[in-house]
Amino acid sequence: MKRSVVVGILGGVASGKSEVTRRLEARGAHVIHADTIGHEVLREPDIRDRLIQHFGNEILSKETGEIDRVRVAQLVFGNAPPATENRRVLESIVHPRIRARIAERLESIQQSISPNEPPKIVVLDVPLLIESGWNKRCDRILFVDTAEELRLARAIARGWTSNQFRDREAAQLPIEQKRRSATDVIDNNGSIGSLDQQIDKLIMSLTNL
Repeated sequence: MKRSVVVGILGGVASGKSEVTRRLEARGAHVIHADTIGHEVLREPDIRDRLIQHFGNEILSKETGEIDRVRVAQLVFGNAPPATENRRVLESIVHPRIRARIAERLESIQQSISPNEPPKIVVLDVPLLIESGWNKRCDRILFVDTAEELRLARAIARGWTSNQFRDREAAQLPIEQKRRSATDVIDNNGSIGSLDQQIDKLIMSLTNL
């Protein structure tokens, strides 16, 4: 019997991946949040210094003096050549460190599971899952399917503009390519009750491997 089942999460911008992840976590899944690790990495002195050297002090928050992720996002999202180059530089600086931290946590979780226990679900909540190659470490890939108009409405409710939504979407793989890469699909266009039912069914299939 497998000691763990590693599940990667895919979906469009504002599709509800975080909501699905929270509900999996509430049901006992171990979750590795790449965004949380990214926050930690941006506070590491050598990473901070390298980013300031390239982007300048304008990426720093005036209140805290730490790197402002919103300011960085404004520089790297979109298809214009400067944004593309900025994104390449950002990824070259932070991604190796983030990858190392994710690998360490994945290994730690897997080592903590007793061979006598039922298999545990480990969720990789990693942006750009396929582009970064983390899909190759997954046993299953879960696609959160949400209509574009609903995703756009959610993004605007968060304070984004429609252009910011489009820019973030353009920086990722096309939705249909993500869907084709998935082994499992959850429909997030309906009620919370419907979402919970689908998640419960998914957990049963994962733990009965």
